[in-house]
Amino acid sequence: MGRHKMTKGICNICGIKTNLSYEHVPPKAAFNKNTKYVSIKFEDYIQSRNLMKEIPKGKTKQGGIGYNSFCEKCNNFFGANYVNAYVKWVNAGVQLLADSEFASCYFEIKNIEPLSILKQIISMFLAINDNSFSNDFKELSEFVINKESKILPEKFQIYTYLTRAERLRYMKYSAIGDLNTRQTVLCSEMAYPPFGYVLTIDSKINKKYLRNITEFKNYDFNENKDFIMSLAQLPTYTIYSLDYRSKDKLNNDIEKANNLMDNIDKFRKENS
Repeated sequence: MGRHKMTKGICNICGIKTNLSYEHVPPKAAFNKNTKYVSIKFEDYIQSRNLMKEIPKGKTKQGGIGYNSFCEKCNNFFGANYVNAYVKWVNAGVQLLADSEFASCYFEIKNIEPLSILKQIISMFLAINDNSFSNDFKELSEFVINKESKILPEKFQIYTYLTRAERLRYMKYSAIGDLNTRQTVLCSEMAYPPFGYVLTIDSKINKKYLRNITEFKNYDFNENKDFIMSLAQLPTYTIYSLDYRSKDKLNNDIEKANNLMDNIDKFRKENS
């Protein structure tokens, strides 16, 4: 099992400079205790000619995926108030993925705590992003550190989907362009089985298969609710936010792009 040391830094929640503990994302109890994974630098990843066949070499780590983003006090606060509710939510998703293969489904989950689940999800986004993100959007840390608060401005929207996470996705806040709509979406995204999550900020998202769960903020802390939800199962063969192409579609797109680049290079050489 991996050992995780504390580091010096500024807590992404309370803003205090202190020792930062290791925050598992998702929590250890959500099947992230002994996770073995390969850490690849983003710049190495994007230089690969074929992401399906030429995966850059990285450093193998184990002991669960996480970040030194929170002080011990804030980390313990989330564990005490939100993790149990989140784990129940995750267990329901795991059961769905274990049942069968499907594109989308309706499922019923009973006696969950929507507000605690939403706060845990947002705390994970605060963990994977850097301190500048927390400073720019203090409303998020204020929302999660006050367990009773239901104040989350409308510019923040949270979406979810089911996924087997063929490739784990931990994308920090960035601008994603949509060539079809010619719009830019400002978002951050995580994908770790059984759920993927997208946080958008001041952006409209044109993905009907993503389920908006921002409504979870309207419930009281410790309030239980039964839900019947429609969720799509989406693949994540790349690390990029909002990319849910199938394996065949991705391979085809990569081949087309490589052929185009080869033709451009050939043209330049012939005309140089």
